[in-house]
Amino acid sequence: MKLGNRLQLIASKIEKGSTVVDIGTDHAHLPIYLVNKGLSKKVIATEILSGPFEKAWKNIKKFGCQNYIDLRLGSGLKPIKPGEGDIAVIAGMGAINIVQIISESRETADSFKKLILQPMRNQAKLREFLLTAGYQIIDEDVTMEANKFYEVIVAKKGIRKAFDEIDILVGPVLRNKKSSVIYEYINYRIRKLENIIRGLEISQSGKKLILEQKKHLDALKEVIR
Repeated sequence: MKLGNRLQLIASKIEKGSTVVDIGTDHAHLPIYLVNKGLSKKVIATEILSGPFEKAWKNIKKFGCQNYIDLRLGSGLKPIKPGEGDIAVIAGMGAINIVQIISESRETADSFKKLILQPMRNQAKLREFLLTAGYQIIDEDVTMEANKFYEVIVAKKGIRKAFDEIDILVGPVLRNKKSSVIYEYINYRIRKLENIIRGLEISQSGKKLILEQKKHLDALKEVIR
């Protein structure tokens, strides 16, 4: 099975031999790939909805992975016991959902060697939660698929450290990475924010909101200077 750039980037962050827990597995593409490539001998996959659960099970059987993928029906990390896996993947959903999944199952979340998170939106909110809740962001990356950028954040339980606005808006690791896709991504965010500010100024929205957005813009520009 061939993965798209988004899932391929996630897979690249998984050490060979790890037991992986894939939360919200959807069609189980990532677990099947990990097993077939010999990256993981066992994957636990969860799905909250019965429809996607059935589709995932059909795919698992189609690729002959029944003995290696443990598919469970349930919400977030609730079907998982602490210590059952080495790495948890929570991808393809909004940051607010990811925060909720981690918050309601902290004991289980904290038991993993690392969490690989791929928020579809509100990335800054996820980083702020992680940095204030005692997680350490150990890796970050960006990829593009179908003309859309995707961020991947890798975190683990650690000691709370000081952080600044750039750490939240861009990321403590991403801010120091130099690659063409990251540079392109930051510039895309700058252009988007400039358009938002122009719209706010035309509509004469509150000065406080405009100043806040300009502060965010300055932080983004600082990264690529």
